[in-house]
Amino acid sequence: MSEFRILLTGGGSGGPTTPLLAVYASLQESLGTSGIRGLFLGSHDGPERAMVEKACIPFQALPSGKLRRYWSVQNFIDPFKILGAFFLSFKLLWQFKPHVVISAGSFVSVPVAYAAWVLRIPHVIFQMDVKPGLANRLMAPVSQVLTYLFDVSAGHFNIRHKIKIGPVVRKEIVEANADRANIQFGLKPDKPVLLITGGGLGALKLNQATERLLSFWLKTFQVVHLTGSLYKPTFQHEDYHPLSFVHEGMGDLIARSDLVITRAGLGIIGELAQLSKDAILIPMPGTHQEQNAGIVADHGGCYYWKQQHYIDLEESGWLEFMEQHQTGTKGRKLNALLPSGGAEQLAEILKKYSTFSK
Repeated sequence: MSEFRILLTGGGSGGPTTPLLAVYASLQESLGTSGIRGLFLGSHDGPERAMVEKACIPFQALPSGKLRRYWSVQNFIDPFKILGAFFLSFKLLWQFKPHVVISAGSFVSVPVAYAAWVLRIPHVIFQMDVKPGLANRLMAPVSQVLTYLFDVSAGHFNIRHKIKIGPVVRKEIVEANADRANIQFGLKPDKPVLLITGGGLGALKLNQATERLLSFWLKTFQVVHLTGSLYKPTFQHEDYHPLSFVHEGMGDLIARSDLVITRAGLGIIGELAQLSKDAILIPMPGTHQEQNAGIVADHGGCYYWKQQHYIDLEESGWLEFMEQHQTGTKGRKLNALLPSGGAEQLAEILKKYSTFSK
C-alpha cells in the first residue's frame, strides 16, 4: 500500500498547531504509522517547531510575512517575504507531492495555499474561531473544502464544500484521567479543583487578579494556576499550585478540574467541550475571542466574564456566583454545542478530498 502524504501548515502560536497534530495522529491510527507521511510548514520563530518535532513530523520553516492594515516599515519588506515563501512552498510541494494540504490559519499558510492551487493539490481549511481571520479569508479562493465549528463562520466563505465538524482535540484530552492528575500535580482527591489558565505571555493583570482572589478561593478549592513564564506569584499555600506551563498531563488536569477559568481560544474551548467541563471564559479584549465566548455563552455553554469584571471581583461577588452555579450544567451544554469526534471527522474528510485514491 502506498503512503498517504499530507502537508500541514500553520503556526505562529499553538492555537493552529494543536488541531493539525491531532488530526495527523488520527490519520496514523486509521492508516497505520507506515501508511502516512507528513510534512509541516511553519514560521521561523513560533512555538510550532518544538510541538511538531515532538510529534516526529518533519518541519520546514518559511519566511513569514504579514498583510498589515496599518502603517509599518515592515509593509515594504513583507511582500518580498511572502513572495519568497511562495516559491519555497512551491519547491517543497513539488518535492513532497502531498495528496492534500490542510491549514488551520496563520499568515505563514497563505503562500502555501496558493502554491498548492498552482500545483492542483487539494487544500482544506479548518476554521476554528467564530470570526474568520484574514489569513483564512485570503486562502478561501484557492481552497476546495472548508471545515468549521459554527454555522455563522461558514457564511463568510464562498467555498464549494463546507462541512461542519466537532472540535479537533488531542488524544491526550480524549483519554484524560483525573486520578493521574492527583498523582502528577499533588492534588488531594477529596477537595474540588479550580483551574486557571490563559495567563501565558505575561498576562499581568489576569495573574495579579488571580493572586488577589486566592485567599477566599482556597476556602473551597484547590487552585492550579498556569501563570506563563513571565509571572512569578508570591502567594504560598499547600492547596495553591502555580505552574508556568503544563507540558504533559494537561488533559488529566482538565478532567480533574471542577471549574475552569480561561481565555476564549477555540483550542481550549474544544478541550473543555470534549470533557464537558464548566468554564468561565474571559476573552482577550478587542479580539476574536469575544465572538467565541459570546456564541458559546448564548448557547448556555459557559459563563462569559469581561476582563475588567474579573479584575474587580470581590469575595461577595464570587459567593453570589457560586450560589447560582449548578455544577455540570454548563459543561453538558458545551458538549452538546461542540460534540466529540472532530479529529476522526476531519481525518475522513482529508482522505475523501485528497488525490490519494484518485
